[in-house]
Amino acid sequence: STLTTKERKKAFDKIFKEKIVPFLETNGFQLYSKTTKRFFKLLPHQLSVYIYFEFKTFGSGFYDISIVYYDEELGPADGDVYLSSVSGRKPHIKATTMASLQSSVEDWIQKMQQTVIPFIETHSTHQSILQDAYQFYFSNPRQGECFELLKRKSLL
Repeated sequence: STLTTKERKKAFDKIFKEKIVPFLETNGFQLYSKTTKRFFKLLPHQLSVYIYFEFKTFGSGFYDISIVYYDEELGPADGDVYLSSVSGRKPHIKATTMASLQSSVEDWIQKMQQTVIPFIETHSTHQSILQDAYQFYFSNPRQGECFELLKRKSLL
């Protein structure tokens, strides 16, 4: 049967702790805090990458992720000033029934392992982000500043 909002949140919290947290920890990510659905990984030269989980109510509802890079020189990672975010589709988790939630999480982990984790590993330096800038979104007001920082830190 279709999960109520309360049931979905409870079921997702359980699966999040049992499956998603261990998977991302195995890949070098740390949970930002016990109460958030946010993970981070520290990278060289003040660079860090965060994965945020968010429930979207579009259609029957699903959990989506955002992948955002920060550089401490621009501002702290818990602030609003990010370096870039990953463009394009990312795997999401459907959560209408208990069965769909469980199988969707298994699919999500597989897709993350096959595409997203390798992408992040490939893009773990300022230089690699700069080289593939077309795969990232940069905030318009700070775009120039972000590219200057990427160019400068690519030489490190």
